[in-house]
Formats: sequence, C-alpha cells, structure tokens
Amino acid sequence: MRLFRRRDAKGRAHGSWIAQFFDVDGRRHERSTHAHDRQAAEAIAREWERAAADPAVAAAQAATLIDALEALVAQRYESSVAGKGSADTVDFYRRKAGHLVRILGADYRLAKLTAAEVDRYVSLRRGEDVTDHTILKELTTLRAALRLAKRHGRWLGQVADVMPVSFGSGYVPRTRWVSLAELRSLLAELPPDRAARVAFMVATSAEWGATMRALRADVSADLAQVLVRGTKRPSRWRQVPVVLSEGRNLLAFAMQHAEGTDGRLFTPWVNHGRDLKAACVRAGIAAVSPNDLRRTTAMWHRAGGAPLELIAPLMGHVDTTMVQRVYGKLDPALLAQRLTAALACSGFAAQPLESVAPGGPPGHSAEIEKAPFPGGNEAFSGYRRSELNQRPWDYDSPALTD
Repeated sequence: MRLFRRRDAKGRAHGSWIAQFFDVDGRRHERSTHAHDRQAAEAIAREWERAAADPAVAAAQAATLIDALEALVAQRYESSVAGKGSADTVDFYRRKAGHLVRILGADYRLAKLTAAEVDRYVSLRRGEDVTDHTILKELTTLRAALRLAKRHGRWLGQVADVMPVSFGSGYVPRTRWVSLAELRSLLAELPPDRAARVAFMVATSAEWGATMRALRADVSADLAQVLVRGTKRPSRWRQVPVVLSEGRNLLAFAMQHAEGTDGRLFTPWVNHGRDLKAACVRAGIAAVSPNDLRRTTAMWHRAGGAPLELIAPLMGHVDTTMVQRVYGKLDPALLAQRLTAALACSGFAAQPLESVAPGGPPGHSAEIEKAPFPGGNEAFSGYRRSELNQRPWDYDSPALTD
C-alpha cells in the first residue's frame, strides 16, 4: 500500500491523500481517500487493501440492508414451501422489514451498523408513537437478517454488539374473553355473515386467517367436527371436535347465517378490528379482538374442567405452555371455583362438603355442573334449530331470552 498527494507545477503537495493498493489477483488500484489527514487516509486505505485482498471481506463491505432483508424473506418463504413455516410468517418478516428499510435506507451498508445506529432507530420509532412491543418485532427481524447475513459471509459483525441490551417490550398478554351473555349482545350488533364468523371462531377456536380459508365442507353434517385451516405451523391445520352444547349451537348459528359463495363459508371482511370494536361499543361491552374470541374457546373448556393437555391440541398448540400462560389462564373467580371443586373431590375441602355440593355425592357440585363457565348456560344451550330459524337477529325475542 502506498499513500501520496498530487503536486502542483511548483512541486507542492495539495489535495486529499491518494491510496495505491493491489487486489488478490495482483491488479493495482488507485483511489482518493478524500482525507487530508494522513492517519485518517491510512486507516481508510488499509480497509480497502484488506477488502481487495480478501473477497469475503469485499462482499461484506458491499452488502446492504436490503440485501440482508431480502435474503431473510426468501429463506423464510423457502421454509414455508418446505412445510417448515407458514405464509403468515413470511408476511410478518416482510412487513417488519419495510420499517427498517424506510428509516435506515435500502442502500444502508451493513458494515456501518453500530449499536448507536440501532438505538437511533428505536428512538425514531418511539417518536412515531409506536409501542415497544412493535419495535421488538422489528428488532427481531433485524436480528434474524443479521444472523443469516453472517452465515452467508455478508456481514462480519457480532449480533450481540449492535442489538439493544435487555430490550423488553413490556408486553402483557391480554386476558379478555367473553361470557355467553356478552357474546349474545355482540352478535346482535353485527350483520349476519359477520356474526356467523364470530360464532364460528368461538365454537372452534379458529384464528382469523383460518376463517378466511374456511369452507362449508369443513364442517361435519352433525356439527361434531370442524377442519380448521390454520397455517402458522403444521399443528394449526387441525380437526376440532365440538363437544360443548354451546359450541354446537354457535356452529349451527354460523352455518345458517354465513353468506360465503363458491364453497367458502364467509364473505371477505375488511377492517374487522375496527368493526368489532364499534360493535362492542354498541353492545355495551369491553372491546374484543379476534384473538379474544379464540381465547374464549379455551376459557370455556378450561372453566368446564377440561385439562390443559386436551385444550392445547384444540387450539393448535404443540404443548400446554401457551394455554397455561395465555389462553387458559384462570381469573380469580374461576380459580376459586376450580379449587373448591378439586378440594371437594379430594375430601380436604376448607368447608363442609355439604355446603360445596348440596344434595349430591361427595365431590359433586350441582352448581359447577350447571354453569361450566361464568354467565351460565341460559342462552345458546337452550336453543332449538326451529327457534334459530324464526328471528335470528332479534335478540329480544322470547325464544332467545327465556
């Protein structure tokens, strides 16, 4: 490597330092460092020389953010085609990558990425009133892209050196689910096809994407089995048994009022989150999301006494962790009810068994049997098909309020 400066007619050096160096094939290169300080120019020239002598270093120096993110999306797509991921996961990374490109720039060089730059990204996103939970998902995308780029030799840094330390989203899983009375009020505020979709979700634990793919042929004639076409992971594509009487009536309700065509069960529903919130306001109940409807299925079965290992496959989970932590976490009232029943069965009740299960054998509670979840069975379990056919949208009718 050689550094020099141009000279004028009088032999005086001027301008920036120029570097001469050779690549791995012995070719000579000459390039201005645009630096007037010799030490700065020397540092720049050594980086050039190193990159020229090592193709791997040169590739890493040239790699851009868009290169890394496109490679990540392509890899996730390939995995989904191979059955080891889903189209939803691919879409997740594509959407989160869009914010990284928007703020840092598509041509941003990975070699320039520092912890300070990532911290700046976090600050900018917070300035856009984005929650840390959302930012964490974007950082997860960046981390995955950097790891893949490092594996492919497109980045030479260390992920731990640039990612925030102990960045937590502060995310607390929602615990909202709906009682039977709330569900009745919500359905009354929705058009037929949309109410049918809500009923279907509660009856089957179907996620929103699965309802978009639902077919009439997926529901058995006796309403006892439903194919739920989930795609997030292989376990989400599942046969769901509908065993609760409330679930059977909700499913009958859905099949009668769904308006999909060409074999589809439902019509498209754009802005479903907004519409659900508005319907909840009209119904006078707390806001409900599609995932809250799915959680309702787990809670109804959990409150009714179904064990975690049976609820997990119903929800499409590979184990009981999510049911225990999120979907089937008992609130204090349900916990007290289940503890009372368990203590009664074991013979170690904190109060006489007579007061826990009046009129029944030891361990039996007529009240628990009557109401497997808060709100009781006063609504759907008492419906007859003929009553559903009469006035399906008038929830003040005697058939639906007796």
